[in-house]
Amino acid sequence: MALSVSEITNALFEKIRALGPDAFDDPVNSAALKSLIKDHFQEGEERFELSWPGKNLCMKAAANPSERSLKAYLEESSNWDNTHNILIEGDNLDALKILQQDFYGKIKTIYIDPPYNTGNNFFTYADNFSEKQNRALQKNNNKSLDATEKNWYLHAGWLSMMYPRLVLARKLMSDNGVIFISIDDNEVAHLKLIMDEIFGHDNYIDIFCWTKSETPANLSKKSKKVVEYILCYQKSKSPEKFKGIRKKSISSNGLLNQSNRVNTLVFPPDVVRTKIPGQVIKKGIYGTDKYHIELLEDTEVRNDRFILPVVLKAKFKWTQPKLDSEVSRGTLLNIPTLRFSPSYERMEYDAEVPPNLINYKVGVETNETAGNELAGLFGAKVFDFPKPPSLIKYLLGFSDDPDGFVLDFFAGSGSTAQAVLEMNAKDNGNRKFICVQLDEKTPENSVARKNGFDTISQITKKRIEIVLQNLSNGEFRVSGKGAPGFRFYRIEN
Repeated sequence: MALSVSEITNALFEKIRALGPDAFDDPVNSAALKSLIKDHFQEGEERFELSWPGKNLCMKAAANPSERSLKAYLEESSNWDNTHNILIEGDNLDALKILQQDFYGKIKTIYIDPPYNTGNNFFTYADNFSEKQNRALQKNNNKSLDATEKNWYLHAGWLSMMYPRLVLARKLMSDNGVIFISIDDNEVAHLKLIMDEIFGHDNYIDIFCWTKSETPANLSKKSKKVVEYILCYQKSKSPEKFKGIRKKSISSNGLLNQSNRVNTLVFPPDVVRTKIPGQVIKKGIYGTDKYHIELLEDTEVRNDRFILPVVLKAKFKWTQPKLDSEVSRGTLLNIPTLRFSPSYERMEYDAEVPPNLINYKVGVETNETAGNELAGLFGAKVFDFPKPPSLIKYLLGFSDDPDGFVLDFFAGSGSTAQAVLEMNAKDNGNRKFICVQLDEKTPENSVARKNGFDTISQITKKRIEIVLQNLSNGEFRVSGKGAPGFRFYRIEN
């Protein structure tokens, strides 16, 4: 049974009270409480942190409960009774607070693509601290602030918008949960610092670089913008190995390496293939111009196989236990000629650890491709710069749980929902998405408005409906937790 936010808070409070009961007299004994934590924070001690105007307010915003609630709209949902996918329309700060009751510690993966703070796109999130800073900025504009001072206000407002949402997001994550955040160079440095503060530097994984465009605009006099960044953290870094792409093509790999020590390998009978005609082969020195290879015992070839063990001495990459393991997993072994230079072919490869460059080489598309795909779904370009579902599927695959919850609280055009639905369709998984999108107005005279979309959340919802319709034409699960569909909620007073 899920704990409520108040129950979670009370439990934490009782743990602190147990450490220093004298600090919790009525009223609270502040001197005793300060003494309790003095070993960690000495009075007057400076600490490394990112500070900005409004930080205290935004920290309070994360702690204060929401006064709003979710209202279900069954008539606007799809397959309500059989699906656990959720789409929420409204401010994500309220949504993240409300979700704590049922999803505290349950989210395996979070992917978000927040506003990049290019100067005019984040005060849509009408938090009290952002509103105050916006008013202060407008007021101070009359005092002719220079560009640097204006940037300070913009950075402060963006940080105050992001900080409480990330604090709440971390609480929703499972202990081995992973979060990915797309960002560009406007805020990547500040985002890294607050992520270190909220998640801990020890839980930092990497900053992945995604090739957003193969044909970047030639607008800057200094550099072309080819990549965006994706910050990755775990709630608690685990020894789990992240999985990238899996090599599919069969290739021949030599077993010799000049820098390795000389050792002996015994290749079992009837497993090594060859092109040598049937014959008995005497022990002796063989090899190539580069490698000295010694056959230590006579062997025999019959019907393109060595029917006796092949005992070789050379500078091998593998040890005998490694060779035995590869034989047991079905790796193909070859000694094609009388040079006795062995090689291997794997029919199936383990997934590689993902590189921190993400592009077409790992099957991930660009903004241009994503925009064309979305326009194809809607018949018009209703959303600028959507993220490609291939990017999100690739990221989710690093630490995939086919039964897990995936959260995106800046859902935008709905790329994450599409990625989850398509992954389930491919492997019959039970992943569930929780997507949150503000009912932000689309610009007047925009293509979106002309096509009947007054808000971004309407685009999100419509995309999910289109994807569900397209997938219904194929083989897709129609029951169970991963059933196609979504439950639609609005945040209301």
